[in-house]
Amino acid sequence: MSAVTWWLIAALALAGMEMLTGTFYLLAIAAGAAFGALAALTGIPPAGQIAIAALFSLIALGGLKHWKRKTAATLPPEQSLDIGHIVLVENWLDATRARVRHRGTQWDAELRPPLTGPVDAELRIVAQRGATLILDLAYPRSESQQQESPAP
Repeated sequence: MSAVTWWLIAALALAGMEMLTGTFYLLAIAAGAAFGALAALTGIPPAGQIAIAALFSLIALGGLKHWKRKTAATLPPEQSLDIGHIVLVENWLDATRARVRHRGTQWDAELRPPLTGPVDAELRIVAQRGATLILDLAYPRSESQQQESPAP
């Protein structure tokens, strides 16, 4: 296979993996690989192809970082429609992180400090950080319930 084919396979594989992650970083690197394919098509030696692919990947990543900063500054802090929903914990990863079922799929979730798990109570989404849900007790305990429960 030619170098152009290898570069295009790499670009398509990276773009395909991007669909699994939900970020745009692999897509930026895939764009760099596409430019590597263009360099191979024009007959540039392999070292030049790699340099061009790396350069355009870095340019795309820098542009993505600039775009994310610009859009993050214009978004309201809590715009998620998921806030307030009750979730079902499927399994605990550690004392503060879990996998939860929400809207028919699994999500990463973290407990809002100072809460630690595993918690046997219902949990409510109180915030969202990227694709991670931030959880708190759905029905906060009263002072008497907190005093009766044993310390972990």
